[in-house]
This record gives sequence, C-alpha cells and structure tokens, in this order.
Amino acid sequence: MRTRRMAAAVVVAVGVAVVTAVPAVAQVMSVEVTGQCADPVVGSVRVAASADVENPALISPGAEMRRITGAATLPAAAVDALIARGATTIEGQVSLKVAVTGTYSVQGVNTLHMTKAPLVPGQDLTLPVVGYTAPVYSSYLVGTNYVDVTGLSLNLSARRADTSQVVRGGLNTQCTLAEPRRWMTIRTDSIIAEYHPAPRNLKFTNVTTDSITVSWDPTRGLMGPPLGYDILVDEVATVRVIGPSNTTGTITGLKPNTTYYVRVKAIDMGGERRSEVFPIRTKDFFAYHYFDVSGAIGIRGTHVDILGEQTTKLELAPSTHTSNLTFAPTQARLGTYGSARVEFTPVAPATGTYQAGVFTVTTRQKVTVPRITIGNRTYLTPNCSTVVSLPLTSGPDFKFNGTPNRLNGSLTIPPFRNCGQVTSTLNQWVSGTSTAEFDLTTYAD
Repeated sequence: MRTRRMAAAVVVAVGVAVVTAVPAVAQVMSVEVTGQCADPVVGSVRVAASADVENPALISPGAEMRRITGAATLPAAAVDALIARGATTIEGQVSLKVAVTGTYSVQGVNTLHMTKAPLVPGQDLTLPVVGYTAPVYSSYLVGTNYVDVTGLSLNLSARRADTSQVVRGGLNTQCTLAEPRRWMTIRTDSIIAEYHPAPRNLKFTNVTTDSITVSWDPTRGLMGPPLGYDILVDEVATVRVIGPSNTTGTITGLKPNTTYYVRVKAIDMGGERRSEVFPIRTKDFFAYHYFDVSGAIGIRGTHVDILGEQTTKLELAPSTHTSNLTFAPTQARLGTYGSARVEFTPVAPATGTYQAGVFTVTTRQKVTVPRITIGNRTYLTPNCSTVVSLPLTSGPDFKFNGTPNRLNGSLTIPPFRNCGQVTSTLNQWVSGTSTAEFDLTTYAD
C-alpha cells in the first residue's frame, strides 16, 4: 500500500489530474477504403480493416500494439491480367497510410500482410490481412485524437507454378483515395498505476521448421515480480513459464515456412502489459533460388549463344534439387553461309545436387529448328526437332550471392528429324558431340 501512495504522489507532482487502477479498455474500430492504383495491372484494391484499440488510451503506460485483421480485395480484371502473365498464386502486403490529428499531428503507416492464395480466372480475389497498430495512435497529451486513412500502397508477389515472380521485385504501386476515411476516434486519459510493465528486449533463437525459442528481460511492477509469463502466438497464450526469473520458453508444434506473431506478457492480477509484437517465420524444408543463365554450346568450330532463367527448389536435407531451366530462342550459324532459328522446350524438370560446394544440374530439352536459311533461301521446318540431354557441373565454390558461377559440360546432339529436304545438311552441321559453358547468377526475387 505504501508503494502505491508513493506512486500517486509522484503522479500528482508532475501535474496529472487522476491516478486510477483501471486499465484502458479495448474498443473495436473498423474502416473500409478503396484505392485507385497507379499500376494499370492492379487497377484498384478494396481494404477493410478492424482493430480492438485501447479507448480511452493513456498517457502512461503507452498504448499497446493491437492486432489488425481484415481483408484486401483485388478485382477480377487484375486477377485475369496476372494470370495472363503466367501467375498462379499471389501474396504480399498492403500498407495503410494514416494521419493522426487532435492534441497533436503525426503521419504513420500500418503494414498488413496478405496470405498466399491461388488465382482463379474471372473472380475477384479476397485475401485475409493481418498486422498491428503503430504507437502513433496514443497521445502524450490528455485529449482526443482522430485517425484517418489517407492512402495505401501495395507490394504484391505474383508467382508462377515454379515459384518465380512474374515481375522481379514484385508489383509495387501507390493507390489514392477519393477522400480520407475516418478510422478511429481515441480519447487519451491520464496515468494509471501499472501492475506489470511489458516485458522488453525479446530475442529469438533456435528457429527451426516447427519451433521457436524466445527470451526476454524480467519485469517488475507495483505489486512486485509476476508469477510467471505467457508467450502469445498470434495473440493466443501458447506457452506458460512459471516463476519471475524464468525468462525463456520454446514454442513447439509450428508449421514450416510460416510467419507467426510472437509477444510476451507477465502473469498476475489482470493489469499486465503485453510486449511489442514480432513477426517470426519458421524455417522451410526447402530453399528457393532464382538464376539468370547465360552461356554457349560449341558446335563444329562455332558456338550458339544462349540466355535463360532457372528456378531451383533445393531440398536441404539430402541436398538435391528440382529446377525449371528455360532457354530463350536464339540464332545459330550453320557453317559460313547458313543460319537457323533454335527454340527450346523443357522435356522434364531439371535435377541435380548441391554437395561440398559443387552444384550440378542436368536438363533435357526438346530443340526445335522451325526455320533454316541456306544461302539466299529460307526453309520453313516447324516439325524439325531432336531431344538433347545437357549435364552441367560447377567448380567447388558455387555461390548464391549474385556472383556468376561457371558450369561446364559435354553433350551429344542426336540427329534432327522431320526437317524436310535440309535434314541431312542440318545434321551434317550440328549433330554429334559438343561442349557447353554456362554462367548461373542468382538474382533477388
């Protein structure tokens, strides 16, 4: 009791009118906005968001970060445009720009994460979103504040079936509102007695495919140390640690490659404050890498320049991978007076290993030569093709950091078929044993 009287005396000394032991209550506040986006592929987006913010808020302790949930809707036209580019799934984030006015003025941003979902032609796509309020909502002055949504932005990751993005770096666009929309009206009251402050200095270690270890600094409030702590995962108390000096716990039973929002609070009399919230992603069984490919295949004293891309799904435990290696069409010289257009189609996924720093990949490609020019005459040969197996091996220090990696290999080009009257001439120039040399360079996804 003496401790509380001393705390009250300090509060009065700084000029705050009232000290109460009643914590701020939660009030659900919602908003819905539609933004017209600068990127014509997106067109527009509709966002509905809701949060159970503290109202009234308090000068001290400051307002907690509260969970925001809702949905973001892309129109069917945007879905169809993304599918036309080869996308099969989409995920990303939407950021709400907010303006706080009242006892003070400040700008802020709330970033909401959008869960991954498949694209369905001809249908609007509604994705759940989740995030947390920023600390700008609460005031350092007694009075009323207003929170308006003034704009939004999108960062969308539209991916093909092989997980590569249809647009490198994602689709990033600003979206404007016809007018600001009022989200919250929050009254700020005076300081209250704080039973237990929020635990601080959260640290995350031993992040695996299904577990996360969390540690924090002990907290102590007006009533002394707490009975223990709860670790909250997505606002659900998941792990309870008993004892005020026990400040480490491990969350288990999680899904791989999944983002969880983690925070900690003390256990005591109901006036405990929750810590900041941290999004933590569990590890995956796989690693995904994306490469630019450039190189050449040597043919009878000349060479064919080839460009392409490779998407690699590396299984971490056995260090084997499955890849999608695609080559762009190119032009090949045939001796000194001929040329041919060359097109490539993967016959099956490429496979290989990554062991002891050495990266290998073997791809089988259908090679089609739809047009051949000999002298001044051009022959159309749409069915002229063969299937080539191309094995490539790197040196002992393959890197995934944007440095070009040289891979070499040798291959046999089988005879082409269905090339009409130029079949024998073409095979005389290109079939047989050849060498290949390629550079694989990772790029940021």
